[in-house]
Amino acid sequence: TGDIINEVMGICNGTTNFMLGKMEAGADYDEVLKEAQDLGFAEADPSADVDGYDVRAKIAILAKLAFGTTVPVDTIPCMGITNISVIDFAYAKSMGCTIKLVGTAVRQSQFGEHDGALSVYVSPKLVPNTHLLASATGCGNAVAIDSANLGIASYTGPGAGRYVSPPCVTLQLP
Repeated sequence: TGDIINEVMGICNGTTNFMLGKMEAGADYDEVLKEAQDLGFAEADPSADVDGYDVRAKIAILAKLAFGTTVPVDTIPCMGITNISVIDFAYAKSMGCTIKLVGTAVRQSQFGEHDGALSVYVSPKLVPNTHLLASATGCGNAVAIDSANLGIASYTGPGAGRYVSPPCVTLQLP
């Protein structure tokens, strides 16, 4: 038999991760968005990135792969990064955390461990600096999978930019 996955959570958008990293260093949201657009990380209309819609679509796919359950994208609660400010990072730092836009799919506990309903959502989260997701910097992505037998396994890689995205798309062509 296979392993039982309890939770999948990830930074699934390199653009927002790049922006949040710059904001953590003290930069303003609007200037960071402009820089991301100038570098080719963000589109002219960045709403799919900054409003969390891109992450929402990706966590729906990860939930299907991990739990075998189709979660309609439009039913997934989603909050982006547009309301995050530099002061939020000061509070996060005082708690030994950073802020990341995280897509989460987790099996809730009802009678035992992780035997309840599936909860899927996208939201900025306080991530402890010791957590592997906190180590994803720049336009990097990271996914952590928590399972009964393996514990936590992580996967990281680049997530935005003109040199990363096109090869990934062309590799999927028939």
